[in-house]
Amino acid sequence: MQMIRTTLRLPIQLKKAAEKKATEQETTLQDLFNRALKLYIDHADKTRAKKIVFRSHDLGVPLDNLTREDIYGEPETP
Repeated sequence: MQMIRTTLRLPIQLKKAAEKKATEQETTLQDLFNRALKLYIDHADKTRAKKIVFRSHDLGVPLDNLTREDIYGEPETP
């Protein structure tokens, strides 16, 4: 894997927490950031909105000219 050097500006507490986590996991800070960034990007790709496809079916007679009266009729009086 080809690597490139870059500079990041981090809040002090975030850097300290990351160093502590890297020490606990017996890994380097660089590896921790690389894995965290990869997980973030992979998760963002999976949570992207999915295209919804509505399929229609031929029911025979067109029902696009129905009125409310056709569907519900007159209310019944007790």
